[in-house]
Amino acid sequence: MKRHLLLFPALLLSLTLTACGSQQHADSKAAAAQKSYDANYAAEATGAVAEVADSSSDSLSVNALSQTAKEGQKLITTESLDLETRNLDGFLKELKAATADAGGYFETSSMTGSSYDALEKTRSAYFTARIPEEALAAYVDRLKQNANVLSENSSVQDVTLDYTDVESRKKALSAERDRLYELLSQAASTDAILSIQQRIGEIDSQLDSYESQLRHYDNAVSYATVNLSLSEVREYRVAETDSFLSRVKTGFKNSLYFGFSVCTTLLVLLLGLSPIWIPVLILIFVLLHFRKKHRAKAEAARKAAADAREAERRAKRDAEAAKSTAATETAASGDTPDADAK
Repeated sequence: MKRHLLLFPALLLSLTLTACGSQQHADSKAAAAQKSYDANYAAEATGAVAEVADSSSDSLSVNALSQTAKEGQKLITTESLDLETRNLDGFLKELKAATADAGGYFETSSMTGSSYDALEKTRSAYFTARIPEEALAAYVDRLKQNANVLSENSSVQDVTLDYTDVESRKKALSAERDRLYELLSQAASTDAILSIQQRIGEIDSQLDSYESQLRHYDNAVSYATVNLSLSEVREYRVAETDSFLSRVKTGFKNSLYFGFSVCTTLLVLLLGLSPIWIPVLILIFVLLHFRKKHRAKAEAARKAAADAREAERRAKRDAEAAKSTAATETAASGDTPDADAK
C-alpha cells in the first residue's frame, strides 16, 4: 500500500508531462497543418483564377471564384440590408415566404409604429434572419426585387484558425482522457482513483466547452446572418442621378401626401377631443345667451327709466303750462270787473 502511495505522485507527474507534451504536440501539429493548408489554399486559389481566366475572358465569374475560395475554410458571412417598401404588410408576407423557402429562420424581429397615415408616424420593422449559406444569394436577390434598396453591406469573417485550434485542443484532451481511463482501470488506491476521476471531470468540462464552441462555429458558418432594416413609405426615395422633372414630381407627391396627412391628423384630433370641446362650446353658447338676455333686460330697464323721466318732464312742463294759462286767465278775468266798476 505504501509503495502505491509513493508511486502515485510520480504517476501523476508523468501523466501531466505526457498531457502537456500531447497538447504542445497537437498545437504544433495544428499550426503546421494550418501553414500547409494556407500554402495549398493559396496555390489552389491561384490555379483556379488562372483556369477560369484561361477558359474564357468573358465567362469570368466572381461567384465561382468566391465559391472556390470558400472550400475548406470556415467563413462567417453577415449581410445587412436597409430597405423601404410601399406596402409593409405585403412585404412581410413575402419575407416570411422567402425565409421559409430558403430553409432559414428568424432570430430576432421587432416592429414600431402603427400606420403611415398619421403625421410623422411611419411603420418600421427590424429582423435578424439566419439563412443557409448556399441559399443566401438567391434570398437577398428576392428581397431586393420586392423593395427599394437604400444600402447593402456584406462582411466575411475567417475563423479557420480558431476552429482548427479548438479542434486540436479537443483532440489532445480526448487523448488525455483515454489515457486516464486506462490508468483508472489499473489504479489500486482510493486516492489515486479520486485524483484520476477529478481530472477526468475537469477534462469533460473543458471538452463540453470546446464542443459548444465548435457547434457555434458550425452554425455560424452554415447559416449566414442577414440584418434587415425595413421602413414603410408613400414614395420611394429618388436618387440624385434621376432627372430634374422626376425629382420635382416626387417632391410634389410628397407635398400632397404631407398636406393630406396634416388635414387627416387635425380632423382625427378634433374628433378625438369632441367630448371636451363640445360641452365647452355648449356652455359658451348658454353663457352668451344669458348675457344677451341680461343686456336686453338692462336695455329695457334703461329705456323704461328714460321714458319715465321724459314723461315726468313732459308732465311737469304741462303742469307749468297749465298753471301759466290759469294765471293768465285769472289775470284776464280780474281786470274786467275793475273796469266795469269804474
